Amino acid sequence: MGLINWIFDIYQHTQIDKARQEAAQARAEVSAVRTSGGGVDSERLERMLGELALAAKTMQRLLVEKGVCTHQEFAERLRQVDLEDGRADGRAPLL
Repeated sequence: MGLINWIFDIYQHTQIDKARQEAAQARAEVSAVRTSGGGVDSERLERMLGELALAAKTMQRLLVEKGVCTHQEFAERLRQVDLEDGRADGRAPLL
């Protein structure tokens, strides 16, 4: 195995480990929304959704302000992504 392949292999394994850690964290966050009885803690869920909405708005504004895209380009791409599941419903599937 050449040095480049070895370095790339290490990089790939690092990315895989990072993805595993992020998936574990996501599972932990989802389980944190559940109550002990198996129901949903609506207050915690609303807070998490608010944090997600804030992050999405911040990313959109930053992309436009940095000149990466215009607001119209962002909106068009949003519509395209929305249609990927076959429905223009303003949502993306969770899985």
